[in-house]
Amino acid sequence: MSSFAEWKAERAAKRQARKAEKEAKRAAQQEEQGIIESIEKSIENFSDATVQERVGISQNQRYHFPSDLGDGADSGYPLIRFGIGQSNGTKNVSIILHQPPGISVADGANYTSFDAGTLKSIAGIALGLKKGGVSTVTDADMYATAILAKDNLANIAGGKIDKITSAAALKAGIATNPYTRTGYESTNVRGYSFAFKLVASNVEESDMALAIERTFRKFLYPKRAGSIALVYPPLFNIEFLVLGEPNPYMPKIKPCYLTSLETSINETSVAMHEDSGAPVEVDLALTFQEERVLVRQDLYENDDTITERKEGFYNPPAGQGSLTNTPGD
Repeated sequence: MSSFAEWKAERAAKRQARKAEKEAKRAAQQEEQGIIESIEKSIENFSDATVQERVGISQNQRYHFPSDLGDGADSGYPLIRFGIGQSNGTKNVSIILHQPPGISVADGANYTSFDAGTLKSIAGIALGLKKGGVSTVTDADMYATAILAKDNLANIAGGKIDKITSAAALKAGIATNPYTRTGYESTNVRGYSFAFKLVASNVEESDMALAIERTFRKFLYPKRAGSIALVYPPLFNIEFLVLGEPNPYMPKIKPCYLTSLETSINETSVAMHEDSGAPVEVDLALTFQEERVLVRQDLYENDDTITERKEGFYNPPAGQGSLTNTPGD
């Protein structure tokens, strides 16, 4: 039999071994965390250094239709401007057209239903007992509580209990209150549709209509940035103008992607311009989708105002995270 001293020494050795094992495990965890943080930092630095230019233009590009659009703008005709900016540079593309009729904005939120069920029902009975004693709890309440218990037991005992109690509940004419509630899920990403009919009266307007149509098509698509990598298409900034200034009565649209372009050539005519062979009519149907789901502060500075933000997104106070503007903001 080991002496007490030997037993004590053995216990101390085991404690020391466990302590060493814990310290080694903690050191391994710290090392692993350090490696993960290093990888995350490397990826972040790599991402910052490799932001791809979405709009590789060498100079500003300006398009407008019709050719006398400037005269109409000075007279107060409402216009719509589509702007495309560079990710890393200052060059931009601008397309200005007459504001089409029937501008619509669809805001929407999604909700779901859920049952508070068992806990709410039991809490109601407990509250009744607290306020008025047993007299406030009816026989129907007690029966409904038994049905709730059945729902939990049925998961254990299979379908036998379920069949028995369901038949009894039907006979008694009593059901449980599911305490159904409505819960918020999300808002919808807003989308916009615009239709334009470009009827050219001369070769200059034909060329401008062609340039506008090709520009929209070009920036709908991504572009290659390597053998497998693609660069996102650019974001469009859409703005309603009157007398050269933003129209305060029109909605403020956040940066959008162009999701579809449908072009119709000579939809109501087969005529071509004699001097160039250009079509007389070019119809454009454009669909855009905002880049992100919005929260209230993205649209309004606070709950006291009805004036929409001119640009950008809500930036939470320090310590609550932040949202930065995306290219094209």
